[in-house]
Amino acid sequence: MRKVYSSQDVNLVHFAKSVLEANKIESVILREQLAGVVGGIAPLDAWPELWVMDDAKLEEVRLLLDSVLNENETSKSAWKCPGCGEMIESQFTQCWQCETEFKSAE
Repeated sequence: MRKVYSSQDVNLVHFAKSVLEANKIESVILREQLAGVVGGIAPLDAWPELWVMDDAKLEEVRLLLDSVLNENETSKSAWKCPGCGEMIESQFTQCWQCETEFKSAE
C-alpha cells in the first residue's frame, strides 16, 4: 500500500479517489478524521491521504492523477454551441441557452 495523494481539501482527496474507482483501482483514504485536530501535530500531518492498495499500479495511478488533478481549466478555450451559436466558457459542458451538450473533438 502506497500514498499517492494528499491535500488540505478533503473534497479533492475524495475526487481523486473517485477517479481511481472509475478506473477500477482500489484505494483508501487515511487521516480523514484528523482534519479537526487542533494542536499537538503539524497541520500538514492532519491532511487526509489517498493510498493505493496495489503497489504495482503506482506509476499508472500517479500518471492518471497528475493528468486529472493538474488540468488547468484556463488553458482550455471557450466553445461555440452547435445548437444556437452561443459562446460558452471552457469549464461548462452544456450550453446555458439551449442545453446542448459539448462534444469534444478528441
